[in-house]
Amino acid sequence: MTNETTGIKITQTRPNNSPSQMSANTTTAGRSLGITLAVDFGIQLVFYIYSAARQTETLYDLSGSLTYIVCVLVALLLRDNGDVNAISSLHPRQIVAAALVLIWAMRLGSFLFMRVQKHADRRFDTLKTNPVQFAIPWSLQVIWIFLTAFPVFAILGNISTAQNAFGVSDGIGIAIWVFGFVVEAVADAQKSAFKTQNPTKFMQTGLFKYSRYPNYFGEVTLWVGMFILCANGFTDSWQWVTIISPIFVFCLIYFLSGVAMLEKSSDARYGQDPEFIAYKARTSKFILWFPKSQ
Repeated sequence: MTNETTGIKITQTRPNNSPSQMSANTTTAGRSLGITLAVDFGIQLVFYIYSAARQTETLYDLSGSLTYIVCVLVALLLRDNGDVNAISSLHPRQIVAAALVLIWAMRLGSFLFMRVQKHADRRFDTLKTNPVQFAIPWSLQVIWIFLTAFPVFAILGNISTAQNAFGVSDGIGIAIWVFGFVVEAVADAQKSAFKTQNPTKFMQTGLFKYSRYPNYFGEVTLWVGMFILCANGFTDSWQWVTIISPIFVFCLIYFLSGVAMLEKSSDARYGQDPEFIAYKARTSKFILWFPKSQ
């Protein structure tokens, strides 16, 4: 269009969502997801073989973070021929989403790796001596990696020119992600420092004053934010199925691992302690909230 006052021609950039473009994008995104899943499986297989041979779990968490990093880089940098100018034409949303996952993976992976050097992961005590049983957690980790970052892998595989421009929802998603990331990182640091000085006591200060599991709350929150960020970059209706990501993360943490497992171990260890009983009564189990007055 031309500005009537200045006569200068102004070009408005809009996503190309013609039927042919959408068809090409579906093919491109599907191929990218397939490659990403294959890389995910391949890395975990290599680490499983190494770990099973030595009957050790020390590389389990680190391998998960490393797999996230490699899969994101592969999906981001291995561009399809249908994407004009390839890497140089990456959408800002693709770069931001990839960068946030890389930051999260490096922070969490290094934290968990350093922790397992000090304290063995008891979840694997009865599994690592049996190669077949030991394969179960590694197989589950393949699924965990792919489903958790599903919306990210989806938009990284999309043709850049088919995505919407940055909007308000992108900013909201980034803000939620940052909040969740900070909560998780601070909670991990607080608990690690506390347990170093008080290995037999339970944590009830810092963020743990407002939630019994603030680190897990932060983890779920950041993936909710990531989905919101990625949603504006979906180019096909089927990509909305990636909402399974935050739902999966919550269900896994709240009902199967994280919260569920720690609730049992904490009750077994401190269940008869009046101070712990009072702490549970006044403190939110999951969401950060003010303690109940007693």
